[in-house]
Amino acid sequence: MRRLAASAALLVLVLTACAREAPRTALHEEGRRSRASTALERRLKNFEAATGSLKALAWLRIDSPERTINSDAAVVVERPDRIRVDVIDSLADVWASAGSDGQTMWLYVPGKRKLYEGRATEAGISRLASFGLSPSHLISLLAGTPPVAADEGIEEAGSGRDRHFIFASGGLRCWLENGERGRVSRCEKPSDGGVDYEISFSDYRRAGAVEFPHSIEARFPSRDSSLSIRYREVETGGRIDPASFDPPRARAARTHRYRR
Repeated sequence: MRRLAASAALLVLVLTACAREAPRTALHEEGRRSRASTALERRLKNFEAATGSLKALAWLRIDSPERTINSDAAVVVERPDRIRVDVIDSLADVWASAGSDGQTMWLYVPGKRKLYEGRATEAGISRLASFGLSPSHLISLLAGTPPVAADEGIEEAGSGRDRHFIFASGGLRCWLENGERGRVSRCEKPSDGGVDYEISFSDYRRAGAVEFPHSIEARFPSRDSSLSIRYREVETGGRIDPASFDPPRARAARTHRYRR
């Protein structure tokens, strides 16, 4: 049970926290507005609208300096800031649950009937170790899109094989798999120290109204951490009961709150 609690705690940190260290400065790259960048904005906005919610079973792997976690999980996401992850075993028994309703972040360990919760704010969770993504950006990633909003403005850069697109506000670079009309295959966030993080999207398959990436890999070199998720039985765009994201206070014998 101690091992379970430690693994579950790491999971909730990964799913809801920002990094301890201050973000590094992104390198500036000149881009240009083009027909292709406008088309990519439109495609991403349509994808986000069609994947406003996500329910799926998945295999999850988290590598960090502390430990490695391999687990099956049930994932429920509602853009922009609601998430629930139930860690399950081979018999589909829930070992731990973690999530956020947009206001509160929480971790519940059924075997100990312990609930840990705090405010889902950047200030409130900055003391927790993680990959350096805000909660909303990590939710975007898990929902199959680059961890920035499409309406932040996209520009085209490079040419030939190095043709790519830049999200103007944050400097995130994205490459498409088959030219300008292809799906996003890779993203990279450069910094003055090299690469802050890189993400790959692959194994696109039909899920509801969209072709959804069933394999997502994220690597964070400066933090020596990575995240891999392999989706199966994906449902997108359906209604989700808001209570799914509430912390299970009624089931907890003890509730531990923290402030920051």
